[in-house]
Amino acid sequence: MTDEARATLRPRFSRRDVLRAALATGLTAAPAVARAQPAWPARPIRVIVPFAPAGATDLITRLVAEHAGPLLGQQLFIENRGGAQGMLGMQAAAQAPADGYTFVATAPGVMSVNPWVVRRLPYDPEADFTSVAMIASIPFVMVVPKTVPARSVAEFIALARARPGTLNFSTSGNSSRLTVELFRSLVGGLDMTMVQYRAAGPLRMDLLRGDIHLAIDQMPSFLEDFQKGELIPLAVTTRTRSPALPHVPTMQEAGVDGYEASAWLAYSAPRGTPAPIIERMNSVLNEVLRKPEVVARLISWGATPVGGSAASMADYIRAERAGWGEVVRRAGIEPE
Repeated sequence: MTDEARATLRPRFSRRDVLRAALATGLTAAPAVARAQPAWPARPIRVIVPFAPAGATDLITRLVAEHAGPLLGQQLFIENRGGAQGMLGMQAAAQAPADGYTFVATAPGVMSVNPWVVRRLPYDPEADFTSVAMIASIPFVMVVPKTVPARSVAEFIALARARPGTLNFSTSGNSSRLTVELFRSLVGGLDMTMVQYRAAGPLRMDLLRGDIHLAIDQMPSFLEDFQKGELIPLAVTTRTRSPALPHVPTMQEAGVDGYEASAWLAYSAPRGTPAPIIERMNSVLNEVLRKPEVVARLISWGATPVGGSAASMADYIRAERAGWGEVVRRAGIEPE
């Protein structure tokens, strides 16, 4: 066959024909490029702590972030946004893009207590956030300065009843207020004055000076003071004794029937964060919480690693919210 004959047998397509055929069969490169997404995480991740630095929530969040970063291949940097009982930081997290580059360290006060005691909450704990993983459980501890002449819960109750209206108690947030309100309601009421603080640091200093007579707050804030004998732990609020204070009874053992409470720390994300990102972060956080060095550090701070699924975290917070709501009702606290 001649070259001229072969040429007449070749199919002839114009450029328009080629493009039309490619579009019809979905073979163009453009849609594939549009669908391609960079692997997460492609840049550093922000973790908002809605409290001041150096508290238990901040310390534990930083510890976990330090170990999670290498597993994710990106740094997790901490942004402290304290103030207004944690509301400023929570509002910032709620308004952040749900793209997997913002997480928030959540705790009982901002997720379970604020909805009952704040009239115009600038965020919705359930509608604005999705659970990622529970990190740690942190006991509260009933603590008095060494100047208070009570070395047991029973002795403190007797002292408060003998001196109505002369003793005070401190709060570093709404949750630490309710721990005292729960105690007062279960022992039949105690006439005491509330002194409010914005953070645990100033509260601790006034306890050490003896200006504050009682606090029921997170254990890690006071462990060094207990070791020095400057502050006295009367009871822990968990069901069982704490390994960090094995000689200190539980509230139940001290005669306060029905008292059980603990603080906790969790990672949450803005609602709408893609499920694959939540699953990946949950897996990484659980891996971090299995590391012996992380477990040892948490235990030394009086905390217990938790972990688990995002769903179990969400269920726990819903139950907590209902429980603290009942405490608010019994104490007669009105939203402010």
